[in-house]
Amino acid sequence: MPAPSPRVSVVIASLVGAPFIDDCIASLERQAKEWDAEVIVVACGPDEYAARIARKFPWVRVISRTARETVPELRKCGVEQAAGEIVAIIEEHCVAAPDWLTRLIEAHAGGEYGVVGGPVVDHAYLRLRDWTVYFLEYNGYLPPWREGEAHELGSANIAYSRALLMKYRECLGDGYWEAGLHPRLLADGVKFRPVPEMQVRHRGPFDYGYYLQQRYWFSRAFAGCRSQQMPASRRIAYVLAAPLLPFLLLGRMSKRILSRNCQVGKFAESLPLLIPALFVYVAGEFVGYLAGPGDALSKVE
Repeated sequence: MPAPSPRVSVVIASLVGAPFIDDCIASLERQAKEWDAEVIVVACGPDEYAARIARKFPWVRVISRTARETVPELRKCGVEQAAGEIVAIIEEHCVAAPDWLTRLIEAHAGGEYGVVGGPVVDHAYLRLRDWTVYFLEYNGYLPPWREGEAHELGSANIAYSRALLMKYRECLGDGYWEAGLHPRLLADGVKFRPVPEMQVRHRGPFDYGYYLQQRYWFSRAFAGCRSQQMPASRRIAYVLAAPLLPFLLLGRMSKRILSRNCQVGKFAESLPLLIPALFVYVAGEFVGYLAGPGDALSKVE
């Protein structure tokens, strides 16, 4: 008889490599074996890159993609080949809490929610540039979360019904899911559930110049994808408001951090690096709304 399908499949898109992907996989080993979960790494790069991961982690299913692909395309590949009823997505820059799988499986019990997700916690970074990345990238997902509160769910730490993802299969490879897939799901009445205990920890380090380049490409790709679902009037309004947006974003970020009392001191220390990064962020979105994503998504790692 064929082996029963796993309850959950974990899909990790990997472009960056060691030590991030190794630490991410290692954080899943004990709990994946406990739950008999399937872990799929879609490794983009030379065949040897995928082979190294397979040698080091023989319990992981590794899919080699030698042609350059975007993160959403790699995730789509993993989703299509996953066998689990639930597909969990974790970013390769993150490590999972020891009870991550338990929490997401519990949250999916009963089938009421199509999507569940949790916060992204800092890694007690030693360098301000890494705090800068954390605050800018994940300020919408900062802890603490309280049960029952509404929160944005991000693709660094999220789990879907696989049947739901396959229903929206055409959306999976086109752009970042927060900009393309999630609005479709919400518009169609799919229920999202924030789970405070379902935590991942974001890793550093990143060089500041490298991060600014990545931030620009990500912002352009995100805005370009989002603009395809927006009327022209909203895109024009964004472009006209662009000079004010770095200050508005800084105000919104400050409000979130202060309201959650999340690493306020580190946030204040990071401001000299955060402010230039915010201007790069807005510049990427400006070009994305004005001219579309171009090939920006292919340059995001």
